[in-house]
Amino acid sequence: APLNLTCSGLTLNIERGELKRDDVHIHLTQSERDLLLALAASPGEALSREDLAERAHVGFTRSIDVQVTRLRKKIEPDPKMPIHLQTVRGVGYRLMPD
Repeated sequence: APLNLTCSGLTLNIERGELKRDDVHIHLTQSERDLLLALAASPGEALSREDLAERAHVGFTRSIDVQVTRLRKKIEPDPKMPIHLQTVRGVGYRLMPD
């Protein structure tokens, strides 16, 4: 598995769970980090909310949607038109790096 993923100028260091733009750290909450790392473990693969809730240690599948919305604000050039953190209809979400 890759150690780093890039999304529109952001670099996610999977080992450290760090998100950076150039050398600037982007703050992630623990649950945002867990969710992002769960998605990054299988780039391009759609994961169900249930899977993500389990992997990201989030109690409720509904809160996955909230975390995704927050993450999009941090990683998407346009959070309203997500290109990296994509919704997969009927399944859940997937992370599409560059």
